[in-house]
Amino acid sequence: MNKVGRYKFKAESYLCDFRGKATAALLGTFALRAATLHADERGFGYEQVSKDNIAWVLSRLAMEIYDYPFHDRTLTIETWIESISNISTQRCFHFIDEKGKTSGYARTIWAAINTTTRRPVDILGWRPLLSDFIEGDKGFPLDKNIKIPAIKESQNPTSCYAIRYSDIDINKHVNSIKYMEHTINLFDISMFKSQRINKIEMAYIVESSFDDTLQLYKQEISQSEYLIEIKKDSTSICRSRIHWEAETIQE
Repeated sequence: MNKVGRYKFKAESYLCDFRGKATAALLGTFALRAATLHADERGFGYEQVSKDNIAWVLSRLAMEIYDYPFHDRTLTIETWIESISNISTQRCFHFIDEKGKTSGYARTIWAAINTTTRRPVDILGWRPLLSDFIEGDKGFPLDKNIKIPAIKESQNPTSCYAIRYSDIDINKHVNSIKYMEHTINLFDISMFKSQRINKIEMAYIVESSFDDTLQLYKQEISQSEYLIEIKKDSTSICRSRIHWEAETIQE
């Protein structure tokens, strides 16, 4: 089977924002769906690995978007495994618009966790044949090392949020895209009228569960760059960095 998977998604109008475009969270959802399909087809998807009491856990996500698809437009995503170590895998994504033009890239880092002990698994010791799917010679523009600093603790939280039913995923913890949505919702809608997110980086540190109350902190680094940190009391749950650029709406 080809090491690179290629999948098509449609930016349905009911999933798009007031600009008539896909959101960063929707593109993140498409990317994770592409990863799921790619893994399922090659024998290491959710159903296959859960038989070993193992789950894939997303630890890092970075997306750089040059152009968001308008409603009812199709986006093609190519995805492949770039590298595998004993503790993590690097997966790459290439976003392609209807005209065949590159509209963005994404990179994710995954760990394999024993669902009973919640401890990391030696990936190559557990599934050595995964190395057969590595496509490591394509070249890729996004940095492998996604490092996001903590926010200064002196400031008060920008917002607080209590985890509810719709935030919880099949592993009984907060869905990774939900963290992205809550992060983006810290920005006023007026920003989206003149700007767009051209890069978003997420670092998932500790899991959170139903009924946890989270504190969300936002720090402005410059007019185009912000840091966001989500905490439960003093524990850092998730960190993100968002870059903005001017937006021109032209269909």
